[in-house]
Amino acid sequence: MDRSLYFSHSRTPDLSDLSSNACYEAWVAYRAAHDDGIDLSVSNPTVCGLPQIDPDVEALRAAISAHYTASSQGLIVAREAVAAYYGGRANPDAIQLFASTSEAVGALLKLLCAPGDSVVTCTPTYPLLDCLTTLEGVELRETSLQDCAGEWMIDFWALEQVCDSTTRAIIVVSPNNPTGHCIRFDEMAKLVEFCASRSMALIVDEVFGGYRLRDDGELMPEAASTYFNAAGCGLVVSLSGLSKVCGLPQHKLGWGVFGGDPGVVSEAMQRMSYITDSTLSVSGWVQRMAPSLLARRGEFSLPCLERCRTNLAIIREMSNKIGVKWRLDRVDGGWSACLRLPGWCDDESIATRIAEAGVRVFPGSFFGYRDRQPTLVVSLIVEHDTMRKGMERVMQVIDVEV
Repeated sequence: MDRSLYFSHSRTPDLSDLSSNACYEAWVAYRAAHDDGIDLSVSNPTVCGLPQIDPDVEALRAAISAHYTASSQGLIVAREAVAAYYGGRANPDAIQLFASTSEAVGALLKLLCAPGDSVVTCTPTYPLLDCLTTLEGVELRETSLQDCAGEWMIDFWALEQVCDSTTRAIIVVSPNNPTGHCIRFDEMAKLVEFCASRSMALIVDEVFGGYRLRDDGELMPEAASTYFNAAGCGLVVSLSGLSKVCGLPQHKLGWGVFGGDPGVVSEAMQRMSYITDSTLSVSGWVQRMAPSLLARRGEFSLPCLERCRTNLAIIREMSNKIGVKWRLDRVDGGWSACLRLPGWCDDESIATRIAEAGVRVFPGSFFGYRDRQPTLVVSLIVEHDTMRKGMERVMQVIDVEV
């Protein structure tokens, strides 16, 4: 029996493509031999010593034991809570609930694309989208953000070149993971016009929207879809969820706020209900708890935001020391910082050497940084002592390797 025949048409990668990389293997080897490893790549907010929002026990018991009500769009009590999170700018009837933003992207690909169609994203960015599009049988095309003296900008000329008659959507992340780039309001307006003129949807992942690290009134506020909600705006969908808003990745609730041309939005919501009605994946209890969880989001988000700002200041202080061989890229928001290395470096090799010294960081190449942009990516949500000790080791390795 040839077992490969069972999977010859699978959209999952070949098993040889699922093997671990050198950076990870070096980190595992160090952890097996030492107990002082420092993980500067962690993105799980529940393991970083940040305050956790514990649901009220009685309210949770009531939510779990409540009668089941099937709703393809999501319970109105939860959708109204999401609308309130956006200051009432979002219409609850134009909000769709999902179990996660990843599920939301998968559903939107089903809504917009046939197998073989394409969507476009801007790199560097988190590599999950490649997995999601592959599983839906959709081609992912990438175009690079333009690096203008340390400030990232959307390259509209490059977008023009990569889009064609099969392109159904542009997917952007703002604040971006890991670059920290936030789209400016005028940039977003141009992006909306670009998509609408080609009958393409614009999907904006805003999970880090509440974590702005730089004051700039020209940056696009959350939710982008509520600011472009008129005839001629096509379809604009803003995504977010409890994972980052409340630091609760274990309580699976995400959402999409649909905006744009009212006629397009109305049809999109009806078609989306057909998709979500086939799975009804969002638990009833988390929908019923959404109002209280979102109302208490500051218990997590404010300390998290302060930690990110303080850790960014620690990195900035170190980057300003004489003789430092890397520079800190500008960060508008999010949970990551990027350290730019000299252009001749191999960031994966250096990240592997850093892992051998007991610190885990990500090489920028994992996120789509090009060869001439060698970069290391570190998390901003780790504890301050962890950040300082870890960065001191990173500096020591870079001093030797670069």
